[in-house]
Parts: sequence; C-alpha cells; structure tokens
Amino acid sequence: MNKEPATEEKRLSPALLAGIIIALFFGIALFLRAYLPYDQVFSGEWIKFTSVDAYYQMRLVDNLVHNFPQLTNFDPYLLYPFGIAIDNIHFFNWLLAGISWVIGLGSPSQHTIDVVAVYFPAVLAALTVIPVYFIGKELFGRWAGVLSAGLIAILPGEFLGRSILGFTDHHVAETLFTATAMMFLVLAIKASRERGLTLGHLRHRDWAMSRRPIIFSLLSGLFLGIYLITWIGGLLFVFIIASYFFIQFIIDHLRRQSTDYLVPVGIITFFTTLIIYILFSRSALSLVSLGIASLIPIVMNVASRLMTQKGIKPLYYLLALVGSGGVVIIIIYAISQSLFHSIFGQFDIFFWSGSRTILEMQPILYPRGELTTQLAWGNFNTNFFLIPPWPQLPSLLHWIPGLSLISLGILTYLVIKQGNAEKSVLIVWSVVILLATLGQRRFAYYFAINAAVLTGYLSWQFLRFAGFKKLTAKPVETSERLKREKARPKKRQKAGFRLTYRHINMALAVIIVFFLVFFPNIKPTISIASQAHFAPDDAWTSSLSWLKENTPEPFDKPDFYYQLYEPPLLEERYHYPESAYGVMAWVDYGYWITRIAHRPVNLTPGPGGAYVAKFFLSQDEDSTQEIK
Repeated sequence: MNKEPATEEKRLSPALLAGIIIALFFGIALFLRAYLPYDQVFSGEWIKFTSVDAYYQMRLVDNLVHNFPQLTNFDPYLLYPFGIAIDNIHFFNWLLAGISWVIGLGSPSQHTIDVVAVYFPAVLAALTVIPVYFIGKELFGRWAGVLSAGLIAILPGEFLGRSILGFTDHHVAETLFTATAMMFLVLAIKASRERGLTLGHLRHRDWAMSRRPIIFSLLSGLFLGIYLITWIGGLLFVFIIASYFFIQFIIDHLRRQSTDYLVPVGIITFFTTLIIYILFSRSALSLVSLGIASLIPIVMNVASRLMTQKGIKPLYYLLALVGSGGVVIIIIYAISQSLFHSIFGQFDIFFWSGSRTILEMQPILYPRGELTTQLAWGNFNTNFFLIPPWPQLPSLLHWIPGLSLISLGILTYLVIKQGNAEKSVLIVWSVVILLATLGQRRFAYYFAINAAVLTGYLSWQFLRFAGFKKLTAKPVETSERLKREKARPKKRQKAGFRLTYRHINMALAVIIVFFLVFFPNIKPTISIASQAHFAPDDAWTSSLSWLKENTPEPFDKPDFYYQLYEPPLLEERYHYPESAYGVMAWVDYGYWITRIAHRPVNLTPGPGGAYVAKFFLSQDEDSTQEIK
C-alpha cells in the first residue's frame, strides 16, 4: 500500500521561533556590553571597574565574601575619622558576593571576585530581555514582545551605559527586578480578570480558579520586595503599583464593573513585599507606605460594593476616595510632621529641581539651564523624539514626539475607550517613569523598558497593517470542513512562490521598521559600549597600588580590610588605633583609594566638597588643621 504524499511541510512553531530569536537577542545584548569594552576593563595586570560607585559596591562585596552571608553594618574606612553605618538595603551586593562565593567554592580569590563582578551587570542587562519579551507578549502578542526584546537589547543611553562590563552598580539590577515584578503583575491582573477571581474563590479554596493569579501575585511581590532591598529609593515602584490600583478601581467602578478581581492581586502583591522588606529593614517611611498600599485594594473594593448596593452615583465614588485620601494625609501630618515631609519629599524626583552639578540628577530636557533634546535623543533616539537635534533643522522639528510617546498616546486612547486592566498597568507605569525621567535623567534607565515595549507595540501594529496579520491568524476548522478534506483526493502540492502586492507591502514595512526603530540605535550603542569614561587610568591604578604597598598599615593587621566591624554605641565615636590615618580625597577618588589601596578616606561619601577644596588650596599645614 502506497503512502499518500505529504500535503504540508513541517514548519517551525511560532513559540520555538520566538524563543530562538530571544536567545539571539540575549547574546547580542551580552556581546555589546562584554566584548566592546573588554580591553579597557582587563588592562594589563589590572581588572578595572567602569563606574566610580562600583568601587564602593566592591568594597562591600570584598568584605561580604570573606564573611558570607553576613554583611557588615559599619565601615571605618569611609568618612574617617568617624566611620559610616551600613544599612541592610544591599541585596545587589549580597547576590554578587553569593555567586562569587559559590563559584570560588567558599573561598574565592580576589581575581575570581573581580572577574565575576565585572561580568555581573552585563549578564543582568542581557537577562532583562526576557521579562521585556513577556510583557510585550502578554499585552500585545508574541511578535510585539519579540520586537520589544530586540529593542531593549540595543537601546543606547543610561540603560546601556550602566550595564557595560565593569559598571558594577545596582542600577541594572533595579531595572531587571522591576521589569520582572511588573511582568508578573501584568500576568496576575490578566489571569484574575479573565477568570473573574474574587475573595470568595480564595475562601472556598478554589485552586483551579485562583492558582495562576496567586502564583503570579506572589512572584510580583517577591521581586518588588527584592527591589526594595536593592535600592533605598525603591518606594518609587510601590507608588506606581498603588497608583495603578487606585486608578483601575475608579475606572471599573465608573464603568459599573466588578472590582473583585483586583483585590486578591493587590493584597497578595503588597503583603508579600511587606514581609520581605520587614526581614531586612524597619524604615518607618517604607513600612507606612507599604501599609497604606496594602489597604488600598481592600478599602476601595469595600467602598465600591457598598455604593453599588445603595445605588449611589459612580461619580461620588471618586469624590469619596479623594476626601478619604485627604483625611489620611491630615492624620499622618498630625501624628508625625517629619514622616509627612519624608513621604512627600519623595516626590521631588518629578520636579526639575535637582542639583545640576550632579550629572544623574539633571533634568533630561533642561540639563544645564537650557532646553535641549540632545540628552533624550542620546538615550532613546527615534523612540523619544522623531527628528535628531541637527542644528541645520528648525528647532521646532526637534520636539516632534517619538515612537514610544506616540504609542503611549494611542494606547491611552484605546484603553480609555475600550478598557483593559492589564494594559492600564503599562500606561500608569510609563507615565510615572516618564515624569521621573523628565525630572532626573538617571531614571532614563527605567524608561528604557517602557520605551522598548511601547515602540514594540507600535511597530507590530504597523507590520500587522502591512500584511503580517494574515500570517499570524489561525484558521478556524469546522467538522464539516474536516469531513470534506478527508473525502477529497490528496494532491501533491506544487512547489513555487508567487509574489503579490501583500508580500511587497510586508517587505517594505520590515525595511521601514528596521531603519526607523532599530538602525538609529546601532552606531550610538557601539560608541557607548566601547567607552569606559569612569574607569581609573593606569597612572591612578599604579599609584594606588604603590600606596597600598609602601605606606604604613593604618590598622593593627593587614587583613583588617576584610573583617566585620562593630559599630560604636550611640553618641560615641568609633575607636581608631593610634596608627590610623585618613587620606584626603574627593568623593570619586576616595572610593578608588579605599578599594584599591585599602586606606581610609576623609569626607566621603557625602557633601564635604567645600572642605576638600579648602584643604587642597591651603598654603600651609597650620591652616589645614583649622578646617572642620
């Protein structure tokens, strides 16, 4: 009996193809960050770090590895002759030290620690490709996620600059943890909304209904908690997520829709975050903020239910919430004015009031007291402003919104018109981070995630319009059609390809997307990744090595650098031995001196620049003694 010829060739599944492409983007992201600056990091006998603050982070890592898993809570090498307290918001250092400790089998060499550390930020940045893909996929479809992942892999600016080889600081970890937390939040909201999850399902232990939303909520809270113990300013994303729930409750109530599905997600997310944070810190500001955020889903759901049952107009729901918020603010102010000012002082990041002498705190559109699009273009290219800031073009053209901003506007309009709870997450998240980026340029490394997802969405919509929609549409099979297909004699498929206008449109669309979205990033990305502006030059490294080997040991024994230190009692100063001394240095160089030369430094970290300047401008030793 002869076999019938195959009517269709086996094709690579879309999921597998997308996975291969994402793996490729991971490799590209890692290559750009690790290969291009390699020679500037591995320089002769030295391994250099490409960030000034990386030397501070590595000082902690050095000590932590030798005492793993215990982190010292005091450092006598900084701010000599006082020393400085070390808080517990150092998960980045703990994670890096833990990986080094495991790779070094419990006793890693200094070389092993340095090699692991310089690659650490590049690997974290490459891993960020994964949550970006899933955010785009869950919100807009698989190929929108692929485009978003490809863009974040090559996007220049703050995100790339802070994740190259040797830029061992917590910024890229913040981006990875927040992107992952938001990814799981989107998944939790989507699963809860589609399943109609309520607290009743939890009370009756309906795990089939509640399993996925609960797991995703727990994971969102886990990564949000990790973020809070990574960066002391992590309340930014607590505010973002709390703002989302506040807005989404109002939207659903005004649309006369149930708000029950939001409650389990909000409670589990914030409560998980609170538990993780309590294990590491007891900051009143963070605990109060998390406590308020945890109550938002409960209070707003109860209010919505009561007002719906009593037939009160939906508009009064908004007025009642605003009034309740005002009462809470008054209560906080009455209990503690310092706590009140601490909470509302966090919103300074949204205003153009940062110190212009500190680069990362400059407003991105107003860095030196003059409006310009250069910084924004350097970070995002066509994703922020559509036209480059060429001087020969009229300045008005420089301010045409770019792809991510256009996408944000379109998406906001569609969500307002049609409603979609998980897409609202992206809108609220993007608006808040955009405002923070306008206030301080450092937040551009956060907005890189939003820009990639928003531009990926717009790009895929354009490609679908050009004809790719038919390729991704699934044919609907009916029983009658299947019967006809079985009864019809099989015919051998003729090989060949017939070019159509649709194919031409698709090819043109791919070219347009490539040259508008991806191509403008290639040259600046290679340029940024190839530079290491903040690495110490050979003269500094050589001098500090000499300082370590040829000056008296300031403490009792050479391995004092790696010991755990007991902090002084309250209102007492740290007891230094008579042999101790400090090296006067500017903040940046102070970190180099501490980590490379193992010598205490004065007036770093902290303000103190005026004292350092007075010291170096003094004409004799007596006048330096008068500086206090």
